[in-house]
Amino acid sequence: MSTLTKSGRDVTPPGLAEERRVSSRTWRAFGIWTAVFWGTTAVFAVLFYVGAVDFTTSTKVSLYAISIWLNGLFIPFLLPGARKRSRRVLIHEALVLWIVSYVVTNLLWEIPWVIFSPFVFNDLNTLSDIVAQTGWMRENVLHMYWWDLASFGSVDLRTVNHNSTFFALEILAFLNLAESLIFWRLNKKRSPMRYLVPVLGAAMPAAATFIFSFSEVFAGFENMPGGVADTLLALVWTQYQYVVFPLLFGYLGAKLLLEDWRHSKAVAAGLPESDRATA
Repeated sequence: MSTLTKSGRDVTPPGLAEERRVSSRTWRAFGIWTAVFWGTTAVFAVLFYVGAVDFTTSTKVSLYAISIWLNGLFIPFLLPGARKRSRRVLIHEALVLWIVSYVVTNLLWEIPWVIFSPFVFNDLNTLSDIVAQTGWMRENVLHMYWWDLASFGSVDLRTVNHNSTFFALEILAFLNLAESLIFWRLNKKRSPMRYLVPVLGAAMPAAATFIFSFSEVFAGFENMPGGVADTLLALVWTQYQYVVFPLLFGYLGAKLLLEDWRHSKAVAAGLPESDRATA
């Protein structure tokens, strides 16, 4: 928010954008949302470990849970009183929730997978090869890291068979992490350039996901070990977010970027709040 004097005059230093933060209510709702779906994943990991469910069931349920969780960016628009809040603030909150969600998947799966999969997985070409490791995974809770890294293998064997296209695309997780840190830093500094990050970064995950899915389509689904439902889970339900949401925030980010520039220019010109253009 802009800083006002008792007379109502904006005294925000020139060159700074409006301060925007995610409200505590939104964070609480997102925390509950996260606890439900990541909790589901944790429960099925435990059920697998104790032998109550098999590898494919536990991992597929977790994949469905996380694919739903990734839609948590809509939370700000669904909370009571959302219509009374600034549209710019709601969009900002949604963007932050998406960035956080994307980074969480980077840290818990993509980046560990990129680092360890070349050494962890050997001579695995079928789902049966993966399931054959069940006994070893249940021997020790520390072995459950293998369950995490191999989880996507229940629907896509590229996870474990050292597919070069799959590996190259997942390396982009490091770039996404860097972009997220840059956005966080710029937003904290109230830089008018903060929304340039989602604008410039919109095409990368969209293009990578397109290649990720359609390279397998063009290969005749040779790495898809299940039926139609499993193929949709691998190539659609766990992937559409990485096409739709980055492009959406690229478009909305451009609008917020222009608004920040107008705001900074208006502050520098000494215009009152009521005379400033809104997004």
